[in-house]
Amino acid sequence: MEAAMDLRQLRYFIGVAERGGFGAAASALNIAQSALSRHIKELEYELGGALLTRTARGVAVTESGKMLLERGRWLLGAVDDIKAEVRTENREPSGTVRLGAPSSVAEIFYPPLARLIAERFPRVQLELGEALTELACDRLLRGQLDLAIVTAPQPNDHLAYETLVLEQVFLIGPPRDPLLKRGRMTLNDFKRLPRAVLPLSRSAFPADIPFSIRVESSTPMKRIVASGLGYALLTYSGIYREVDEGQLSAALLPWTSAERVLALPRGRPISRATHETVALLKEICGNLISDGVIRTARRGSGRKRKA
Repeated sequence: MEAAMDLRQLRYFIGVAERGGFGAAASALNIAQSALSRHIKELEYELGGALLTRTARGVAVTESGKMLLERGRWLLGAVDDIKAEVRTENREPSGTVRLGAPSSVAEIFYPPLARLIAERFPRVQLELGEALTELACDRLLRGQLDLAIVTAPQPNDHLAYETLVLEQVFLIGPPRDPLLKRGRMTLNDFKRLPRAVLPLSRSAFPADIPFSIRVESSTPMKRIVASGLGYALLTYSGIYREVDEGQLSAALLPWTSAERVLALPRGRPISRATHETVALLKEICGNLISDGVIRTARRGSGRKRKA
């Protein structure tokens, strides 16, 4: 069976070359001189030529040996650097995590995430951006994001998905809107709305639902709705403050839901900092559910739409 040069043989060779003899190297490396000599012979056999020449004073490095000595020192130095970085990473994650999410999700997840990162992982830097599902997935594929929270994304062989939570979806309207006073709305009632629905993304809605304005951020969307210019679809987590304060009215749409999904790129190394961020997002999600900010839907509650 063909032998293969390993890091141990490389260390042995460098030890002999630097100390000028097998005896001194064997003592420093804590190995029997005969075993050390055998390893060097195996290495020379594999590489097809002499690396050391024996002299009366010890050994001298051949020209090919000098090349191996130079490259070997660099390689072992790189290995030691990698080990040091991994040990540091295992003790405390570091580096930058670039996260994207729609504005309605960012509003409730980003503040607690920033606080927990600062408290638990001070060597991690966050870059937090807003992006709808299509843009966030594109930025993940381009390497511009490390992680994203998206809503009902399209299948993609280059992205890995994990459901974070399935949220209830509400139709929101201006304060004391008579069409929303029952707190729930059927699909047939929804289709008979007298005013247009404002989508975050056109692809989030069936073609037969009219719309007149596309809004890519939930904050201006809620203000437009509050002024009476139309209705919009959002999850409770995106409207609970305005509903509590009487700025908006809302009715549950039990026939649909919004699937919040954690998206990561496939085939690209994921740092420990990113893994820890994922764990924190799950923790935050659990807290938001416990606090009543996120209202969960049961799977199979209806056709999923982006909200």
